[in-house]
Amino acid sequence: MENEHKKRLLDLLDKIPRGVPAGWEKETFAVGGLMYIGFSSLQTEKLVVISSQGQSVIDCRTWEKTCCEENYDEEGLAACAEPLGDELIPIAGEGGGGLRRFSPQGDGLAVAAPFWPRERIIFMPRYTSWHQHPEMCTMIFDDYEPKAFGFSRCGNCMAVGTSSEVDIFRRTGE
Repeated sequence: MENEHKKRLLDLLDKIPRGVPAGWEKETFAVGGLMYIGFSSLQTEKLVVISSQGQSVIDCRTWEKTCCEENYDEEGLAACAEPLGDELIPIAGEGGGGLRRFSPQGDGLAVAAPFWPRERIIFMPRYTSWHQHPEMCTMIFDDYEPKAFGFSRCGNCMAVGTSSEVDIFRRTGE
């Protein structure tokens, strides 16, 4: 019974296209020693990135990266970044926390790990379930140990961070 269930799930996962979802574009930033990421709640297309190399803010509309003074609290899982004013940005990464798994537009992100520690992150558009319609979804990540992943508050951006890079996706409006 267990083998049948596993085979059924693997068959579903094999039906999911890989890459960048339709209506989105992707940019990858190399980040040595990534520890945390977090989207601003006020400037929703700004992503705070904290690594062993320092702290920066990436504008997900322009792909512009601005370095700033390191200012974060690992216990409170919050960061401040000068380019974002006084806002406390919730962060997620090696010490815990989490980003939004659903967007206001009804898009979702799910994890499947049939061969853990390798994990797959699946983008599910507009209330679609990969269990029911795998062909409508997109595998946006298939690798080891994502530190954090999720949507911005507005849902127009999503990010996947690993120890060495962050993939940022932005909605193109198509």
